[in-house]
Amino acid sequence: MRNVRLAIIGFLAVLTLAVVFFFDNRELNGLTKDRLYPMMDEPRQHPQPLTDSVTELGNGIRVTKLYSRNDSTGLYFGMWYKDQRALINQEGEDWLREDGEIEFLVKAVDSNGTTYNTETDGIVQGTFSTFRYVQFEDFHYDESLTDLHVAFYPMKKKDGKRKPHHLPVVEAVIQIEPNIQ
Repeated sequence: MRNVRLAIIGFLAVLTLAVVFFFDNRELNGLTKDRLYPMMDEPRQHPQPLTDSVTELGNGIRVTKLYSRNDSTGLYFGMWYKDQRALINQEGEDWLREDGEIEFLVKAVDSNGTTYNTETDGIVQGTFSTFRYVQFEDFHYDESLTDLHVAFYPMKKKDGKRKPHHLPVVEAVIQIEPNIQ
């Protein structure tokens, strides 16, 4: 009888942990699994995808599909990572933080040579991962675009001003795949 009670208590403990992890990670999983759009405000229409899948950039950073509004303006995606301590040496720098997470300047250069800059905005915390929104409002999608070079620079405070670190944490080229439905 004692073994049965221990088995029931163990099962209930595992079930409770599974439910807690599910609810704690529900929004993060929706964003990373492409069930929610990586946009801070819910779009009025379905945005146009510019890539086919999640992209692994390296250094533990992944980005969602890239999206543009239906009028071909704006670029929206999200980045997520498991452990920011593994991304950046946290010693000796006064990193800017939002809710305890380091802020990033995201630089994107499209295949036409146009450069866009923005900072990460908004955080979705999961149990083991952190999701950051990236939104370029001044981006304009052109069917001639073939790729986008992105770089993530951690932000720091120097002499009272916000400045990006001189080296990116990660940079990569993401292939644009036109006419994805």
